Amino acid sequence: MTYSIIAKDRHTGALGVATATGSVAVGGFVPHVRFQTGAIATQGAFTNWMYGEQGLALLSSGMSAEAVKDRLIQLDQGRNERQLIVLDQQGGTAAHTGSSNLSEKRHFCGDHFAVAGNMLRSEQIVEVMKEAFEARPQAPLHERLLAAMSAGEAYGGDYRGTHSAALKVQYRDRPPVDLRVDWAESNCIDQLWVLYEKTQSHAFQAFLAGVPTFDEPTRTGPVSDEEVK
Repeated sequence: MTYSIIAKDRHTGALGVATATGSVAVGGFVPHVRFQTGAIATQGAFTNWMYGEQGLALLSSGMSAEAVKDRLIQLDQGRNERQLIVLDQQGGTAAHTGSSNLSEKRHFCGDHFAVAGNMLRSEQIVEVMKEAFEARPQAPLHERLLAAMSAGEAYGGDYRGTHSAALKVQYRDRPPVDLRVDWAESNCIDQLWVLYEKTQSHAFQAFLAGVPTFDEPTRTGPVSDEEVK
């Protein structure tokens, strides 16, 4: 029903999630991220959206991704209906794919990133997303995540078609990226790219240049044209 990727940029510390599904409003359920804490994508036949906040709270207490995954599924009698990937602040990853999720289903845990999907046209979609993410190591995290999602959709994506998508990234030195396409008949990931490109406009970048960040929590505008370039 859904395919997702979570990742940490080992150079900047940025944390992010990208996700897409064949249903509506995936961004309201699946992606969860908190800077200097971790990232979670919770999905499956019947998504346990509470894994998000519960998991981030456990990560913030210092638990590893593996320990958080184990705790969440241990407490959930519906664990066989869930799929979950977890990333901790150190870049450790963990995953769970319950047996009741529909095929094709698969997950992959790598160094500083993880990918998972269920009800996919092909289990190779997870591998294709992995390769697309790894192919652009110097690109900003949000672009790497979007590239992975584009690769997954191009390979077939959700068996029902891809109708909603979301991207959430938190950086130390810039405002967050938080974009959603809650419904599209087709070309959903392309529409997410269009939204991202809109955020790169001169006017919006001028606004962002005066918005607080974790590094500068009291930053404000106005800013000059030179600061936006």
